[in-house]
Order: sequence, then structure tokens, then C-alpha cells
Amino acid sequence: MNMLKITTLLITVLLAVNAGNTWLQLYMQRDMVSLSRELEKQLALSAEKSKKMNDQLDAIAELKKKSQSLSKKVSRIESNTAGLDKELRELDQIVAAISQRVNSIGENTGVTYQDLKQIETSVSTSIQTLQSIEASNQEIVRTLNRMKSLQAEINANLRQMNEKTKFLPETTVRR
Repeated sequence: MNMLKITTLLITVLLAVNAGNTWLQLYMQRDMVSLSRELEKQLALSAEKSKKMNDQLDAIAELKKKSQSLSKKVSRIESNTAGLDKELRELDQIVAAISQRVNSIGENTGVTYQDLKQIETSVSTSIQTLQSIEASNQEIVRTLNRMKSLQAEINANLRQMNEKTKFLPETTVRR
């Protein structure tokens, strides 16, 4: 009778551990969903920033072409004309404005690159977290399979005990 109490207590403890593990797994999966949603938002932002950066790089290339074209024109004007100082000053201002715009776009591209690096770090961290959760889930499955095997063994032992004690008369236990 004492063995039955211990077995019942052991089963109760195993069920409580199983419930705790299930709760922990649900909590971790909820966190994983939250992290996945945040990652999805960050990836959308990354795609937007990447598109902006590509647009800026295209604009830089176009501005460089225009700047080179203007520089060639300035060189030709300087060689072909001697008295057009006023026009040269205006062209110099245009080239300076283009140069400022190119520099501004270059600075914006640097900021976007840093943002992309931060997102890359965040994605790596999320991947590591997901791998850890996967390993934890696999360990839980192995533990549950062992518990199932133990339960089957306990049930078989109890059936054998019942078979062996069938012929004994039932007695009342006094406390």
C-alpha cells in the first residue's frame, strides 16, 4: 500500500513537471512570436531603407555624370573664352551645389548602412534565440517520451501486482 502512495506521488510530481514544462514552452513560444513580429517589422524597415539607399546611389551616379559633364564644359569654356568670368562663376556655383548634394547623399547613405548593420545584428540574435528554443523543445520531447515509457512500465508493474494479489482476501486497513 505504501508503494502505491509513492507511485501516485511520483506520477503527480511527473505530471506537475510536465505541466510546468508545457507552460514554459508556451511562454517561450509567445516570446518567439513577439520576436518574429518585431523582426518582420525591422526587415520591412530594412527593405525601405535599402530601396532609399539604392535610389540615393542612383542619384549620386547621375549627379556625378552631370558634374563630370559640367566640368568638361567648364574646361572647354575656359579654353575657348577668355572674358566670360561671370559665366564661369555661375558654373562654379552650380558645380559646388552639386558637390554639396553628392556629399549630403553620401552622408545619408552612411547612416543607412549603420541601420542595416544593426538590423543584421538583431536578425543574428533572433536566429540564435530560435535555435535555443528549438533545442529546448527537442529536450522536452525526449523527456516526455521517457516519462511515457516510465508510465507504461509502472502500469505494467501495477497490472502484475494486481494479478499476483487477486487471491488475497481484502482487509480493512485501520489508521
